[in-house]
Amino acid sequence: MRTTARTLAAAALSAAACGALLAAAGTPPGSRPSDLYMRRCARCHGKDGRGRTPKGRQLKARDFTDPDFQVQKSDAALLDAVINGTDHDMPAFGTILSGTQIRSLVEVVRKFGTRK
Repeated sequence: MRTTARTLAAAALSAAACGALLAAAGTPPGSRPSDLYMRRCARCHGKDGRGRTPKGRQLKARDFTDPDFQVQKSDAALLDAVINGTDHDMPAFGTILSGTQIRSLVEVVRKFGTRK
């Protein structure tokens, strides 16, 4: 009886681990916020979120690590900027990215606020 319970428990754990691995393997490249940020945002805003790239300087890209920026911009305002673009030459991504991807970019921007 004990062996059967252990075998069933081991099988359940193995199945759960396999499911998690399959789910991770099925995640398309770029769907994780950092990969997506690197592909869509880093050219202007920089890998570190400070906007100190040549293109970022040219376009006056915002510094996501700036505490004032983090306080002044609501999540709704950030979502709007990603979806519709801005007056400062930021392109609109609303027709290119999914809602999940757009929300993940806002999360990345917020994480930059915890760094300095």
